[in-house]
Amino acid sequence: GLDRLAELGPVRARVDYGEIPGLGVGTVAGHAGRLLLLDGPAGPLLCFAGRRHIYEGIEPAAAVLPVRLAARLGVQNLILTNAAGGLAARLWPGDLMLLADHIDLMPRNPLAGPHDRRLGPRFPDMSEPYDPRLRAALRLAAKDEAIALHEGVYAGLAGPNYETRAEVRMLRRLGADAVGMSTVPEVLAARQAGLRVAALSLITNSHVHPAPPPTHEEVLAMAAGAADRLRRLIQRLLKTSVMG
Repeated sequence: GLDRLAELGPVRARVDYGEIPGLGVGTVAGHAGRLLLLDGPAGPLLCFAGRRHIYEGIEPAAAVLPVRLAARLGVQNLILTNAAGGLAARLWPGDLMLLADHIDLMPRNPLAGPHDRRLGPRFPDMSEPYDPRLRAALRLAAKDEAIALHEGVYAGLAGPNYETRAEVRMLRRLGADAVGMSTVPEVLAARQAGLRVAALSLITNSHVHPAPPPTHEEVLAMAAGAADRLRRLIQRLLKTSVMG
């Protein structure tokens, strides 16, 4: 539902995911499934419009193939976005949250299996997965754009079902502020490859404030309504020296 992020610059080239060996066409509404080369505010950008999810039945390595492709093409900074459910009482639908850390609760790890040294070290450090300088620059960008930006911990679950009440209580006790079904695998692959990473969650539903059970259609609608704020935030970030 965050298609407006593709408006970060004029499109110079596009490739459908189905044309990329090992990636394949996505199956989830709201994920366009295209790789775009954009003329960004300060240089070329690779924009992956949509992602593949492990819950689609693909291998974890396929889910993180866009990240590894970007690394091989020379990308140094990776900005990830996602839609997430709010677990903290301070987060409401429509809020933006900058990831400070994450909790990996997915059963399958994209780094597992035979090791290919070209992808990075076998045992990458994850003590600080989200780059401090990128996070600081995003906080400043949010201030300059007068955009409220929360910060918190993201829990990654495999999905595709939404969480039970007992799981919500567990996640809150573990220290998670938001929960989603993506992002963590890409961060693991990116940090293995030595990329600097930042990630932003759009809170599309709340698990703690009274509301009807979430639906995918409501998530898409909420994302579309907040996409412009997210685009402005990232556009401001792209103009800063930290991206050099």
